[in-house]
Formats: sequence, structure tokens, C-alpha cells
Amino acid sequence: MTVRLLVDVEVAVRRGHGEERLHARHALCGRVVHAVASAGSAGVSTSTFDVADWQHRLARTCRTAVVPSPCAPPAPDLEVPWDLVLGTGAALARHRPDLYDVLVARAASGVTAGGRPLGHAAVHAQMLRLHRAVVGRLRCTGTVPSSRRVGRVSWLRYDDGWRALTPSSEAANDAAAGPRPMVRLEPRTPDDLAHDVARWVVAP
Repeated sequence: MTVRLLVDVEVAVRRGHGEERLHARHALCGRVVHAVASAGSAGVSTSTFDVADWQHRLARTCRTAVVPSPCAPPAPDLEVPWDLVLGTGAALARHRPDLYDVLVARAASGVTAGGRPLGHAAVHAQMLRLHRAVVGRLRCTGTVPSSRRVGRVSWLRYDDGWRALTPSSEAANDAAAGPRPMVRLEPRTPDDLAHDVARWVVAP
């Protein structure tokens, strides 16, 4: 039977000093879905189920127990320049607090929570929370048999639940520079993953 859509879900959850990983591939074929999943020492499992059960199966991949973080999660409606997310993450990974402070100072005016600009100290704290409070990650992609990607979502897991990293943009002060790439942290539940996948099924 012809495969209409391939959906790959990768979940990584913090466990002690390492991570526990799960990978699942779902192939939509008519009214059924063929799934192959692997999870560390648990090995590989295969299953076939009706498309009516797909939402439940996708949500189940997101319902993973996590170890609580000692750091509080960031604001649920945080919006941040994408380059600041990448830059501060690299600075923290390289143990460069000096570089982290410089990056925050340069971009602090572009960070908002609930649509309201944050002060420098609040941006400093929120960016630390964004990176250090993460206890899990999810990446899900959808492709059609021609290998054309039709969708991708990226989530971060915090103590209070999942947050989607949703791309957006803001107008630049310099018109020639174009819109500035931004990312919003939006709360998500495991059931929300199926809504994204449903859009990919009907994508042109």
C-alpha cells in the first residue's frame, strides 16, 4: 500500500548525567499506520493500528517521566530573537559567562513576555531558565515519499510541561535588514502533536 506520509518523532529526556532517547517512525498508508519504535535497551518494536488511534499513539511518545530541574522554567509566553537563543546556548555550553552577558546586553530590547518588553535583568534570568531548566526535547518531522519535508516541530520539556519553539518575526529597525527571526515559547500538551501532524497530512 502506498505511503502517504512519514512521521519521525525523536524524544530525549534527561536521566542523571545522560539522556534516554526514543525514536518512532510512523508511516500512514490509507486508513492504517505502520509504526517502528526504538528506545535504548528496550530494543525495536513494530505495530500497525487504525488511523483513528494515531492521536493517542503520537501523544504517548510525549508522555515520558522526567527528572525535575533545580531551575524554574521560563515564562510560558516568552518571545526571543533566534540568534540570541543560539548564541547564549553556545556561550553557556562553553562556560563563557562573559560572552553570555555581552549577547544579552545587545539583544535585551528584543525579548518580550506576554508582548511586554523585559528589562535587562529579567532577560538575563529568562535566558538562563530557557537553557538550564530543560529536562527533555522533542523533534518531529513529516515527509512525503518524494522526500519532500512538509513540516517540522521542535519542543522543549520543562517541569511544567512542553513548550513549542514557534518561529515568528519582528520588523527590523533597518528596513534593508528585513524582519528579524524570532521564536516564541508556546505551551503544548502531548495531544497537540497530532494537530501538527494532521496539517501535514493535508499539505499540498
